[in-house]
Amino acid sequence: MSKETRLLALGIIVSIIPMQAHAIEGSSFFNQRYRGWLWFEEKTKEQNIQQKNETQNAQEKAITPEAAKAEIEQFAKELEDAKYVMLARPSPENVKAYKDKEALMWQSATKLQESWDMANFLYPQHQDLIKDPINVHAVKLKREVDRTNDGVLITELAKGFDLVLFFKGSCKYCKAFEPVLKTFGQTYGFKVEAITMDGAQSEFFRAVSMPSLVRDLGIDAAPTLVAVSKDGQTAFELIRGYASISELEDYSIRATKHLAQKAQEQKAQEQQVSKNIRRRK
Repeated sequence: MSKETRLLALGIIVSIIPMQAHAIEGSSFFNQRYRGWLWFEEKTKEQNIQQKNETQNAQEKAITPEAAKAEIEQFAKELEDAKYVMLARPSPENVKAYKDKEALMWQSATKLQESWDMANFLYPQHQDLIKDPINVHAVKLKREVDRTNDGVLITELAKGFDLVLFFKGSCKYCKAFEPVLKTFGQTYGFKVEAITMDGAQSEFFRAVSMPSLVRDLGIDAAPTLVAVSKDGQTAFELIRGYASISELEDYSIRATKHLAQKAQEQKAQEQQVSKNIRRRK
């Protein structure tokens, strides 16, 4: 090849390279618009997959609820009939007939599991692994996070409420519950007071006798633990009977959520009243 011919060929190659580079650049991974799963695929391939999926989905959905129910009931009947024949007349043939039918059942169950898993993959919004973790480490971590958040809520409850224990000296449940309550109060900052219902003293709390209060509140069980707001405007029974620290924590969380809901309802009512007043004006 002559020098002139080589130069001419080189010029053609050089002129083609930018065009090819430009074409590659325009269809590169980084220049693609996000379109969901496998968004970097070519548009034609994506359309083919979409059409195939739509056809498959249409075929799988092409059954009415009534027909689906009838199909499942018929299969269940055939499986049950094969089982009874096998038990009544045990023979290799009858066992095989039942096992063949059972194999179809397991194949359907496997397909259902695969479809379930694929649905979780394709539609991740239906499986929130943050709220509902599956693996052991994630579950453990979520419990730790929840425990921390719950502790904050209980501590906030303690800032607005004191605990009043109604007890009897003759009550074995009371004696077992008092040290648990003391630990719970110290952990979350609750001020705990005790009211004796039979004149007995407490080993863990300063106790006073207030028969009229016991009567007015209708306290008839011991131990009974009542939460009283520090301003004295709100009081509710938190728990009665012997309870563990975890149970006290659970009931305190429920109380916090209930109070928050009541506060929202009260705020909504006040806003509605305010709107009605403005309309009248």
